[in-house]
Amino acid sequence: MKPAVFIALGIVTHLVALTRAQLTGWFPCPDDQPHSSLSCAYFGVPLDYHNASAGNGQLLVVKANATSGEKKGTVFHNPGGPGDSGLQALQTDAEALMNRTGGAYDIVSWDPRGVGPYTYPGGVFCLSDGEFFSFWNGTIEATGINWLGNFTNQTDLDNLHAQAPIIDAKYKEFAEKCLQGPNGTTLQYIGTAATVRDLVGLADAIEGPNSPIFYWGLSYGTIIGAWFVNMFPDRVGRVILDGVVDATRVATTQSYKLWRDQVSSAEDVYSAFANACAMAGPTGCNLTTFAGASGADVIDYLSQAFEGAYLHPLETSFETLNDLRTSVFIGLYAPQYWEEYADVIIPGIITDLVGNLSTTTTQTRMRHVLDIIQPGSYTEPAILCADSVDADPSLTIQDIFAEIVNVTQTVSPSCMFGALWPIACHRCSYWPVRAPERYQGPFNNRTYANKVLIVGNTYDDATPFFEAQHMAEVMGDQVALVRQDGFGHTSLAESSQCVTDIIIAYLKDGTLPAGTASTPTVCAVDDSVELFPGVKSVNVQANRTIPGRGSTSNQNGTSGQTGTTGQNGS
Repeated sequence: MKPAVFIALGIVTHLVALTRAQLTGWFPCPDDQPHSSLSCAYFGVPLDYHNASAGNGQLLVVKANATSGEKKGTVFHNPGGPGDSGLQALQTDAEALMNRTGGAYDIVSWDPRGVGPYTYPGGVFCLSDGEFFSFWNGTIEATGINWLGNFTNQTDLDNLHAQAPIIDAKYKEFAEKCLQGPNGTTLQYIGTAATVRDLVGLADAIEGPNSPIFYWGLSYGTIIGAWFVNMFPDRVGRVILDGVVDATRVATTQSYKLWRDQVSSAEDVYSAFANACAMAGPTGCNLTTFAGASGADVIDYLSQAFEGAYLHPLETSFETLNDLRTSVFIGLYAPQYWEEYADVIIPGIITDLVGNLSTTTTQTRMRHVLDIIQPGSYTEPAILCADSVDADPSLTIQDIFAEIVNVTQTVSPSCMFGALWPIACHRCSYWPVRAPERYQGPFNNRTYANKVLIVGNTYDDATPFFEAQHMAEVMGDQVALVRQDGFGHTSLAESSQCVTDIIIAYLKDGTLPAGTASTPTVCAVDDSVELFPGVKSVNVQANRTIPGRGSTSNQNGTSGQTGTTGQNGS
């Protein structure tokens, strides 16, 4: 916590100059790799665009220069989260973004409000590292929820409900700690409406006042995009919403119910992961234990590991069953890493939990992944909850528990992700502030200066395709919908020349395919994409149809501009 305070105080000394200059000159990015082509700047912003007395903040801005010929403009980019760093995103994804845009545009991202040590307000810290374990000791916040199957075992249910008064009291106390912590006075200023206005200000500074804005948002970055096109319809240049979070749900629904949507495709992606692993065989995937195994056999093997960790965990283990589940769930986001997860990360956690595998070279790479889920910044719930609808005063923690049990029983009964804990959206009923400005609609009666491109994957375990479909339905003839027929989170998870061609044409002159909510344009992933050695993504199937919210979504679509309808969704 103390370093965050120090950084914040250091920023204050030059905010006045930034307010006058807005965007500083470009300089080598902090924490960047030697010889990197990225450059950074600081951009001054008001904390509250409607109240100058609130003071000022600053954003770390990062730029990847265009790589192909004469620069045509700037594409602004947000990687999602909420709370992901633009600096880190371009350090890892700049090449992929350049490939998808033809290399003709500078890609500019930034660490939004509440993110990282270089933006102010920066990362949200409510507990010190040393305080975390003592504060949450004896609660599901530290251990996760322990359950098997579809959460019908009465002992599991009783254990969960016994936590209700404990979590209720702890979440209330935690909210006060956040208000009293180093970010307490700025928590309300990190919402998405302010970030949208920051985006517009950045575009004015870089491309010129009132210029059309080109923007590509991934995951929660699609909330920024959906809010932007409706708050500033006349500034819409080219806007890509990729891996869509349904903005209408965020605007109208108690946040704890959003988890149901997020996990709705996890069963499908999990089955595809298992099927691909089985196709690779024992020599290509460590989770396939015998030749000729099926995807069902891989899932059975993992289910046995879950059961072993549930019934007989090693007392010396530094992992929990929740860590195993969370790591599997996170791994589904990125098919390009499925081989590493199956061969190294998942077996390593199982070994630590139940000691029944022989993998010994797992710890370093496994800890890299588990860093994602270890205690630290509370930026994700801080932004999500700042954007959330007002808390329902009648809502109790028992209502939240009842919802996650129902999600487990009805949405995710076999792969057991429904009751992962903690989840950011479950905190919002207790979060102490909301942003002073939140865009809550309408999303369906705007005419944009230019039409919007919406892209979703057939099987995405974080943003199911039905969310993209619903936003396309709501936004009507102002958008075109493309379904990339593959796996993972956002179109960057797997390459598709078809999607790349659509994006390049759209950026060039606004050309869009004819895809609609009911009949999306369908693009296959590239034939060269492998999930495991010798296992092409186009040859892997999931076990279910494309899910919809409460019903099966329309699977039909028109083929993309290059290539035919892919095989994954067949």
